[in-house]
Amino acid sequence: MMRHVTLKTVLLIFLSSYLLTGLLGCAPAGTPRGQVAIAPNPSILRVGVTANAPPLIYKNGKQFAGLEVDLAKKLGRYVGKKVQFIDMDWDKLIPALEANKIDIIMSSMSITQARQYRIAFSNPYLRSGQILLVRLQEKARFATGIYSLMNSKYVIGIIKDTTGDLFITSTINGAKVKYFTEPTDAVQALINKDIDAFVYDAPIICHYAAVNENAKLSPILTLATEEYLAWGMRRDDTELLEQSNAFLADLKEKQQLLPMIRARIPFM
Repeated sequence: MMRHVTLKTVLLIFLSSYLLTGLLGCAPAGTPRGQVAIAPNPSILRVGVTANAPPLIYKNGKQFAGLEVDLAKKLGRYVGKKVQFIDMDWDKLIPALEANKIDIIMSSMSITQARQYRIAFSNPYLRSGQILLVRLQEKARFATGIYSLMNSKYVIGIIKDTTGDLFITSTINGAKVKYFTEPTDAVQALINKDIDAFVYDAPIICHYAAVNENAKLSPILTLATEEYLAWGMRRDDTELLEQSNAFLADLKEKQQLLPMIRARIPFM
C-alpha cells in the first residue's frame, strides 16, 4: 500500500528519537578513496565511508563533514580511540569490513535483511526513506511520489546497489532506469533533462534540492519506503557493537538533537 507522508510528518521523522547528535564541523582528512592502508590498531577506530552523500557524509574541500562525521568524532572520544576515516566506493564498504580493513561503516547505510546476513548493525540513529527529486516546473506530475512512476515512460536516475535501486527495480514494472555512481552526476543529469526524476534517501534529496535552488529542483516529500540508518560492524566484534549502542543510548538520554538537525538537514 502506498504511504503518503506530509512535509510535517517528514520533518517529524527527521526529529525522531533515533536521530542523535554530535559536534558540528569537519574532521581531519582521511585516506584517499580506494586506498585502504591502515592495519588494525587498538588505539584507532577505522571508519569506512563513501563521502558522497551530503548532509550525512561528504567532503568539504579535503575535510570530511556531515552528520556521520559529527557522530564518529563523538564515538571515538566515547571509546577512547583516534578516528581515522577511510573513503572508498560504496560497493567496497562491506567487503572491507569483512576483511578487517575497517572497523565500522558510518556512511548512511540502511538496515536490510541482505546486509544483516553479512554484518551486524548498531541500533538505528535515523529513520528515513526513498523520495524523488524532480524539476520544479514538473512537480505536479509526481504528486504521488515514487508511485507516479508506475507504468510510465519516465527515465529514473538511481544509484547502483542502493536501497533505491532495489526498490525501483523490484517495484516499478518496466522502469527505465539510468544508473549513476555519484549523486552529483544524477542531479546534473536531472538539470540537463537527461532523466526525469532522481530517487534517493530523503535527507540527501532534500540537501540537493536546497543547494540547487537556482536550478529549480524540488523534492517530492512522499516517502515510498521506511528505512532505518545504522552503523555496520563485523558480526564477531561484539565489543564495538555494545559500545556503539551504549554511545547511542547515552546521546539519546542527553537529548543532544535539535542543533545538529537544524544545521545538517534542509527543509527544517
